[in-house]
Amino acid sequence: MPVGFFSLAGDPNIGVFIVATDKFLIAPRLLSERKTHRLAEALGLSRSVRARVCGSKLLGVFASANSRGIVLPDLCTPNEVDELKASLGVEVQVVSTKWTALGNCLLVNDFGGLVDRRIPADAIVSIEEMLGVHLSPGTIAGLPHVGSLGVATNRGVLVHPNATEDEKRLLEDILRVPVGVGTVNGGAGHVKLGLVANSYGAAVGAGTTGSELATITNRLGIR
Repeated sequence: MPVGFFSLAGDPNIGVFIVATDKFLIAPRLLSERKTHRLAEALGLSRSVRARVCGSKLLGVFASANSRGIVLPDLCTPNEVDELKASLGVEVQVVSTKWTALGNCLLVNDFGGLVDRRIPADAIVSIEEMLGVHLSPGTIAGLPHVGSLGVATNRGVLVHPNATEDEKRLLEDILRVPVGVGTVNGGAGHVKLGLVANSYGAAVGAGTTGSELATITNRLGIR
């Protein structure tokens, strides 16, 4: 279950570019095929694809996923959807909402999820049906963009250090894994910025310190 330091074109904010689940990895096309394959292997994955979403390399901003499938905003094109379906063999759901940064609005694993309270009810229903989990509206550290403030796997969750006890209890109830707090890239509380993880391993931004790495491995159960 390895953990490695990683950057993308010199940028340590790897979580805005890459999406990982226990079944597949999605990386931007600016990451070489060789490095994409190496990252997938480090996360114990055999399925990966280099793609664009909404015409952008910011896959982690626009897309949210668990092992069952992927949800995308309606800014994406039919070709982008078809490519993901064909390459990964998973379902993809396009959701219509003005909150298009779904990767920043959803914190999910295979057991449940926390969703930005601003997402409308009809969009939440569509996402629940796609991902096969119940979503609970909530905040982390009192902030609405929960997907950027945490990283969830099927073994643990790491969230912003200012998360309240009530928020952490809710997360443990809905995601059904232990919740811990930490930072990445030398003190960033928006932990998704510097962390891509699944049940089998993790990649951390190149600016992450040794003490931050120790917290990440402990909280996500990576050994």
